[in-house]
Amino acid sequence: MEYQLIHYLILSGIVALAYWHGHKTGVKSGAAGMYDHLYQTGTRKNDHVIVKLEYEDRSNIKRDF
Repeated sequence: MEYQLIHYLILSGIVALAYWHGHKTGVKSGAAGMYDHLYQTGTRKNDHVIVKLEYEDRSNIKRDF
C-alpha cells in the first residue's frame, strides 16, 4: 500500500514537470515565432520596424476566461 502511494506521487511529479516544461517551451517558441514573423514582415524606418495590424471583429466569439 505504501509503495503504491509513493509510486503515484513520483509519477504525478514527473507528469507535472513534463507538462510545465512543455508549456514553458511552447509559449517561448510561439512568442519567438510571432515576434520573428512581425519583425521580418514589418516596414523598416530608421531604427524602427513598423507593423500594420488589421482589425478583426471578434464580438461574436465566445471567450472562456
